[in-house]
Amino acid sequence: MERITIIESVRKKLRASLLEDEDLVAGVRQAQPAEVEGQPGHYRCLCTVAVRRPLDPETAEMRELEVGLRRLEDGWEVVRVAGLDWAEGS
Repeated sequence: MERITIIESVRKKLRASLLEDEDLVAGVRQAQPAEVEGQPGHYRCLCTVAVRRPLDPETAEMRELEVGLRRLEDGWEVVRVAGLDWAEGS
């Protein structure tokens, strides 16, 4: 199984959204990355994860996230996550 790492700026966004790193990694492992046209070595995937609600962290909502990945020699690096901001509406 390939290693998946997360850059610090994405980790901060995950913490602010009450999403555990491991939950995102599990979602990415289930997804099929597609190469981003015009950006060699960069990929994106869609994955669904349970994200805790900010005002009620005991409950969660299933959210579809768009994850930006960079191919590394020994795995993947998560460089972007979209869909976590409640104001985005996605």
